Amino acid sequence: MTMTANVTAMHGTGRGGNGVARLVRRLERERRRWTRPTTDGVGVATEAAWRAGVAEGLRLAQTAIRKGV
Repeated sequence: MTMTANVTAMHGTGRGGNGVARLVRRLERERRRWTRPTTDGVGVATEAAWRAGVAEGLRLAQTAIRKGV
């Protein structure tokens, strides 16, 4: 049995459920929140780099979920 056949047999369809789409939307919302500059406009370079890293991690999580990893 192939991986696709296993997924189809277990869940009834080869596509992810509604919960996956909701999770991806939530990750997108959080990623956008983390990529915004701070409200006061003055930020430490380390903080900006950290926020960019968090946003990149969220983007990679979305990609992995969409691929079904």
